[in-house]
Amino acid sequence: MRIGLVSDTHGNRQGMALLAKRLKALGINLLLHLGDDYRDIEALAQEDLQVIGVPGVYCPEYQDPTIPNRRILKLEGMEFLLTHTPTRHRHDKPGDLDPEAAASKVNAVLFGHTHATLLEERQGTAWINPGHLLDRLDKGQPATFALMEISPPQLRVQICRLADGEVLQEKTFLVSTQR
Repeated sequence: MRIGLVSDTHGNRQGMALLAKRLKALGINLLLHLGDDYRDIEALAQEDLQVIGVPGVYCPEYQDPTIPNRRILKLEGMEFLLTHTPTRHRHDKPGDLDPEAAASKVNAVLFGHTHATLLEERQGTAWINPGHLLDRLDKGQPATFALMEISPPQLRVQICRLADGEVLQEKTFLVSTQR
């Protein structure tokens, strides 16, 4: 199963349209959105993508008790924590999962917030940040998204530059499906 990952779209309509075009050209129709801006999920869904996401900490939806700030999603027998921040945040609601504590119970933590890409293994859990989708360099990094191929026990992730689709980083994680 191949899916797309994006974070920190911040209302960049042109970037989201280009992302949808790139994903559809690869035959990918499931996109995980890791926050900022939560309303962008609707714009991406209008591009014929199935989008599952969480709000960013500064989105009004982050305080909405009907919208989970963090969620665990099961795909192909693997569990993924979707969160905007890699740690607890001062805007968390009571009862929100602590990403660092939940990491030991999932195969991968998928997050954004920092606008910096990350492909790292920590104590047997993959930590993945697809970067940002701003229309300019941010923290020295261009707009990026990630492609994730789930094939237990492997999880292959590519960080791609939005402008041309070029793979900038790639990592294959071997993760235990016995969590």
